[in-house]
Amino acid sequence: MESIVSHNILWLEVTLTQLDVDKAPNQLEQRKMKSVKNGVFSAVFAAFLMVIIALAPGSSVAADNGPLPADQDMAMGDAKAPITVIEYASMTCPHCAQFHNTYLPEIKKKYIDTGKVRLIFREFPLDRAAYQASILARCSGADRFFPYINILFTQQSNWSRAKDQKAELAKLGQMGGVSISDFDACLADKKLGDGILQTRKYGQEKHEINSTPSFVIDGKTHAGGMDLEAFSKVVDPLLN
Repeated sequence: MESIVSHNILWLEVTLTQLDVDKAPNQLEQRKMKSVKNGVFSAVFAAFLMVIIALAPGSSVAADNGPLPADQDMAMGDAKAPITVIEYASMTCPHCAQFHNTYLPEIKKKYIDTGKVRLIFREFPLDRAAYQASILARCSGADRFFPYINILFTQQSNWSRAKDQKAELAKLGQMGGVSISDFDACLADKKLGDGILQTRKYGQEKHEINSTPSFVIDGKTHAGGMDLEAFSKVVDPLLN
């Protein structure tokens, strides 16, 4: 799991500059690369086509319904499910990507799709690129939020390590229907940006989140990615 440096500071002092320095220098260096490998663009485009095909007919993009408010929880599953799980994740966190790419499909099939668990996704950006990626997902609108989350995690190793991360995110946005002007407008939306940082602050103060991914289940915080077995050990006793 990916940890952050604790901040005993006022909310007004939580800035993007501080998000940047939360990463150790060697971690920042690992995010740099000289160029994107040949074929990556085609792979990303193909993946986005699959996302778009999977969307319900008539779904709208940011230009139609505007960005999602930062204080609007996005969730999978029945609102009446007996158990609610809150996930705090950073879009640049490899362990978060592993959870979404590898473990979540099984968890979703067994618990979320069967009405046993409702999963709430909350942003906890650890650096500027994660913050910008979270804004992109919010900018896409309600219908495309989770498809964007999925593709951002699937392609994380490509865009998060790019020399110009914002430019790579903008490319992903265009492929899914968020224009460059829409993305720029969302990045400039102070209310949206501050709201995402407020979500992070709330997680730190309310749930003592200090690493990603972390899960709040039955009021208790569990740090680290959970595979199906680990998830079941926590959830099953609550269902009995």
